[in-house]
Amino acid sequence: MIPLVEVDLEAKAPKLSDGGAFSATPLVQRVDPLFGHSCRIVAGAKLQPEQSPNLGEITDRKGFCPFCADTIDSATFPFPTEMIPSGRISKGACRVVPNILAYSTYSAVGIYDPGRHFLSLSDFTFDILNDAISAMAEHGRLVRKYDSRLSYSSINANYLPSSGSSLIHPHLQSSHDFVPLGSQRRMAEVFDQYFEENRSGYLDDLVLQERVGPRWVGSIGSVDYLVPFAPSGFHEVWGVVNGATDVVDLTLDQIEDLAHGIEKILGIYEAKHLSAFNYSLQGLPHGEGGNGAKMLYRITTRSSVEAYYRSDITYFERLCAEPMIDYSPEVWASELAAIF
Repeated sequence: MIPLVEVDLEAKAPKLSDGGAFSATPLVQRVDPLFGHSCRIVAGAKLQPEQSPNLGEITDRKGFCPFCADTIDSATFPFPTEMIPSGRISKGACRVVPNILAYSTYSAVGIYDPGRHFLSLSDFTFDILNDAISAMAEHGRLVRKYDSRLSYSSINANYLPSSGSSLIHPHLQSSHDFVPLGSQRRMAEVFDQYFEENRSGYLDDLVLQERVGPRWVGSIGSVDYLVPFAPSGFHEVWGVVNGATDVVDLTLDQIEDLAHGIEKILGIYEAKHLSAFNYSLQGLPHGEGGNGAKMLYRITTRSSVEAYYRSDITYFERLCAEPMIDYSPEVWASELAAIF
């Protein structure tokens, strides 16, 4: 059994209905056995909105957008042909172009549909999602073939500014490095140790354990869906991809099963008036994490959109255990030292 640790924090708070008298309030801390973080399950706090936000103020195109159909060819660059023989990757409506911001050794941006400046959650249909993930996986296979040093890949997304996205036009991103993300490092360590001790895969046993419990969601083909015991964000869902350990291993069927599941999850988000999300699909190179290693898809919602607010927390911080810092610590220290 995978241990699931929960601690009753015995919280006390003023009770409005009792004149402010301090009363016991349910509050527990849970520890995630895979990624190591802890979270608090708070009773009575309902942070999701009661109605869907009006997104028109921020989603209407008001000027230049590099990802729209009339600008994408002039505003983005082709890949080097020795890396991507065709220079660009397309599948269905999706276009994949190089990321001009160096988040990873190699990074690409997938634009779900250049013909539509904005996609609401209900617009993320199976075809849109399937084409986008397929195109990003194809980029991963080609770039990993081009540079044999690369071992660690992921496909990720921020959606709307409150998730950390810098552009309104919906897109997803890839990360390909020769070092792991913090979350991948943790997965490799836990999977490896678990396999050594149990001779079975961590995610296999997690699915078996959760399948009969209250956090089980269901299966679509090769992907098992569940809600994690100790979420890292609101409305988090995990998808365990059976039969694949790495982005470059994904088959057409596995991508279709993921796309069907994501479509359903986003539909529920919309029904609950939620408007922003992060997701990340991560795996490990062959040989890491023991024989039971598998790919893991994670998605979580973010705060409702506000017209002039952009979060500094992206999928890197929320789901990859890898904060992005845009200011050199050494430069910052020298500026501080000058006034001390």
